[in-house]
Amino acid sequence: MSRRLVPVLGRAAKADTLPRLFSGMNITMRNNTSNLTAARSIGSMASLPSAAPIRSGTTMNSLMTRSVFANTNFATNDGITLGTSSVTSQHQARGFASKKHKRVIKLSKGFRGRANRCFRVAIRRLEKSWQYAYRDRKVKKREFRKLWIQRLNAGVRQQGLSYSRFIQMEGKSGVKLDRKILSGLAMYEPFSFKAVVDVVKKMSAEGN
Repeated sequence: MSRRLVPVLGRAAKADTLPRLFSGMNITMRNNTSNLTAARSIGSMASLPSAAPIRSGTTMNSLMTRSVFANTNFATNDGITLGTSSVTSQHQARGFASKKHKRVIKLSKGFRGRANRCFRVAIRRLEKSWQYAYRDRKVKKREFRKLWIQRLNAGVRQQGLSYSRFIQMEGKSGVKLDRKILSGLAMYEPFSFKAVVDVVKKMSAEGN
C-alpha cells in the first residue's frame, strides 16, 4: 500500500518515510475500502513548519482540540482519503478598558456612526453634546418667553390693548399672573382671559 501511495504524495516522499509520516492516524475499514483520516498531510507539513509534531498514538479527539486540524479530504487511487490541514484562529471579543469607557458608551447610546460604540469617538461627541445642552438650557428659557409674549400679544389685541400697555396696567392693578399663565388663558380659555383683562383695566383705573 505504501509503494502505491508514493506517486500520490509527491516526488519528495519516499516509501521508507511513510511509517513516520502516517504515525498517529486512525484507519477504519468500511465496505472493503480504506478510509484514512489524517490530522496532517504531507502538504500541511510543508506549509506549516512551525506546527507541533503529532506523536504516535494520538487520537482524533485530541487532535480536534488543536488549532490545526484536518477538514478537507481528497481521494487517491486506493480509495484512501487524506486530510489536509487548515489553520483556525479563535478571536476573543475585546472588552472595554475601564468602567469609565462603559459609562461613556452607555451615555452615547443613539449617536450616529461609531460614536455609539467607539470610545475615542464617543467621548468627543459626548463632551460636545454636554456643551450644547448647557447652552440650550438657557436658550430654551428665552425661546419660551418669546412664545408666551406672542400669544399674550395676540390675546390682548382682541381686547383693544397692546402687549406693552397691558403689562403696564397689570403692574398697577396688582394682579400677579405671569406671562406663562396669561398666554395659556389667552390661547385655551379666551373667556377667562377676557375676564382677567377686564379686572386689570378696572383695577388700574382705580389705582390712578
